[in-house]
Amino acid sequence: MTLSYDKSADVLYVTFEPAPLGSYIYVENENGDVLRLDRNTKQVVGCTILAFAARCAKGRVTIPEIGPVPFNEIAEDLICA
Repeated sequence: MTLSYDKSADVLYVTFEPAPLGSYIYVENENGDVLRLDRNTKQVVGCTILAFAARCAKGRVTIPEIGPVPFNEIAEDLICA
């Protein structure tokens, strides 16, 4: 898993499994997060989490399609970096 945090936009980019560009389907969920699905398997291979720091401050970040994501434990390191 790779993480990239854009502090100015408060957005966390997560890649669970790398895949070639053009092999994704992008789907927005009910939270406004963007899920990257493998075009062939329809498995979630990554996501873009909006308002990451604000959501961590309120408690555990949950992506309904994935479940609770343990980013809160590393949020301070990501946000303060």
